[in-house]
Amino acid sequence: MRLHGEDGQVWEYVLKIILVAVVIGAIITQCGPIIWNQISIHGTADDAAEEAATAYQQSKGNMEVVYEVVQELLDDRDVRLDGNITVVKGLNGEPDIISVPVRKIVNTYLFQNVGYLCRYTEAKALGETQVP
Repeated sequence: MRLHGEDGQVWEYVLKIILVAVVIGAIITQCGPIIWNQISIHGTADDAAEEAATAYQQSKGNMEVVYEVVQELLDDRDVRLDGNITVVKGLNGEPDIISVPVRKIVNTYLFQNVGYLCRYTEAKALGETQVP
């Protein structure tokens, strides 16, 4: 008689474990890409700035070549330019720093369909590096 009453307790624990696993899985699948986007965009911006500086030096300041090289890198990573690539000149008038602003938008079902969460899907970064 005692065992008969305890059978329902096992199913109750199993259902609670399954429910917790589903909730954690939903959080990971909805928030994970957004968090990874925020983290990875800075590395992409730095890589784009390095490529821009190298292209700037090799092309002797031809900004069309710089834009092509940077755009190719950004297309591979599904990232967009968020403005113009700028070259800051130093005190001696020579190019000193090159800046590349980038952005990427990642949408998940929850963040795409809940209006006030949409702003978190976009990540922006500015990559800067010395011109060699």
